[in-house]
Amino acid sequence: MRGDNRSKKRSALVALSGGIDSTLVAFELLQAGWHIEAFFLDVFPEGLSNTGLLTAKRVARHLGIKLHCIDRAKAFKDEVISYFVESYNMGLTPNPCVVCNYKIKIASGLSLADSLGLDRLSTGHYARTEVLENGQTGLFRARDLKKDQSYFLHQLPAEAIPRLLFPLGERSKEEVKRRVAELGLFPLVSQESQEVCFLRGDYRAFLEENSPYKYLPGEIITKKGEVLGRHTGLYAYTIGQRKRLGIPDRTPYYVIDLDIENNRLVIGKEQDLWAKELIVDHVNWLVSPDRVRLCNVQIRHRHPGGLAELKILESGKVLVHFFSAQRAITPGQFAVFYQNDRVLGGGTICR
Repeated sequence: MRGDNRSKKRSALVALSGGIDSTLVAFELLQAGWHIEAFFLDVFPEGLSNTGLLTAKRVARHLGIKLHCIDRAKAFKDEVISYFVESYNMGLTPNPCVVCNYKIKIASGLSLADSLGLDRLSTGHYARTEVLENGQTGLFRARDLKKDQSYFLHQLPAEAIPRLLFPLGERSKEEVKRRVAELGLFPLVSQESQEVCFLRGDYRAFLEENSPYKYLPGEIITKKGEVLGRHTGLYAYTIGQRKRLGIPDRTPYYVIDLDIENNRLVIGKEQDLWAKELIVDHVNWLVSPDRVRLCNVQIRHRHPGGLAELKILESGKVLVHFFSAQRAITPGQFAVFYQNDRVLGGGTICR
């Protein structure tokens, strides 16, 4: 049972990174009368300096809130970095931010909130939740579509959504920066973190240092099997890639497939990158799948989405048929289903 001082007000645990977004979230919840505590998630592999923790401590002291530091470096290595490396070894293009959000960030935050007796978990994600007429809580895109991060949250369990607070979901990044400047908080905060936090430089160098597999050069071929050159290792390529091929022609060549079994890189022309269908596996539904037929499907974070019809297969996988062809459908990336701005679910694009 929670103490009397907490039962009189709303309570939340804030994920505090030391950046401007999470700092503003903590400040405004305090101003709104919430009881809050904060946590910093330490996921950095050994040997990487972590200035974020020092900044988070500085922000917490300034706001007068308690800061908890959670060491999740081992779990991050086992769940996120291993997934990242293994995906490339299988000829897939991963999205580690999706996996980190549901397996590390949100899971760790909710677990700590429970142990502290705090009702909600609040983060600086640009996304929204909304209570619907049927009493359920849905996950929605942020108002600022340029910053929307709902794509990265689609794998969260449906039961977690009602406990999440995204105070920045109604605001633009420009508004957030102005507000932080008005409050005089900029001297406290650090620069925004990079998208893939464990990478320092090119991901290929990281794979070469951290993969247990030996990357072998092989043939570059056309769809018809004509050998045009040699690749340096399939890990260094992804669907739609144009650079690093070293094969001149009147029109550019692009990567259109990775033949892992034969260690061959398959290349083609622009028209070979376009397709109307894909299959999605490991689908996480945030609504009943029986209600979903037509929706907008986003096949990577910056993809504008395309109108598609969904067919649920007996295996549980989902066949997505787009009404217009989409460019560079990439195995390993996530396909996320939307109805207007609501996230319906999503999963991994299969080969």
